[in-house]
Amino acid sequence: MKDKQVYRNLKEVTPDALETVKRNFQWVADKLELLMPKPTARAVVIMGSPSDLSHCKKIEAACQQYGVPCELRVSSAHKGTNETISILQQYEGEGIPTVFIAVAGCSNGLGPVLSGNSTGPVINCPPLAGEWATADIWSSLRLPSGLGCSTVISPDGAALATAQILALRDHMIWATLRAKQLNTWIALKQADRQVKDS
Repeated sequence: MKDKQVYRNLKEVTPDALETVKRNFQWVADKLELLMPKPTARAVVIMGSPSDLSHCKKIEAACQQYGVPCELRVSSAHKGTNETISILQQYEGEGIPTVFIAVAGCSNGLGPVLSGNSTGPVINCPPLAGEWATADIWSSLRLPSGLGCSTVISPDGAALATAQILALRDHMIWATLRAKQLNTWIALKQADRQVKDS
């Protein structure tokens, strides 16, 4: 027996009995993940380096505002191509609609490698900074033929584009987007009225 009845049936609370209860609760906690439903859609942000984590956290936070489950991974297309493709295959094999967001700076091979090996959408969102930013962006914009990854510079924009793609199949994400659009429309109408009346 693994439920709380074990605790109720105790005639005397002893250290051994409490250990049994703890083991049972841990067993339930371990099995709980198996009972959780898989997401109906998701974003997977793959960063080329852990130094890109703060940029990726911004994307993750923005995805959550749209109700998009988001996972963060680290893999370099240049230094670990096989591992990058293995991660991609793992997600594609689960059959869950997924948008991949590639976060790589100076020489973005990550987005093109993901795009060339995936049938799903890939969005580049490079962490542009410093004096090389204007040169680095070109590795996300100029791609070889046959690759279809888009590039969005802001983390919020990458999350919005992801939500719009996933909203085609997920009614909850679609409803969240529509509600945000309606709230924006209302705010603009109110601002217009205030300006007009002042």
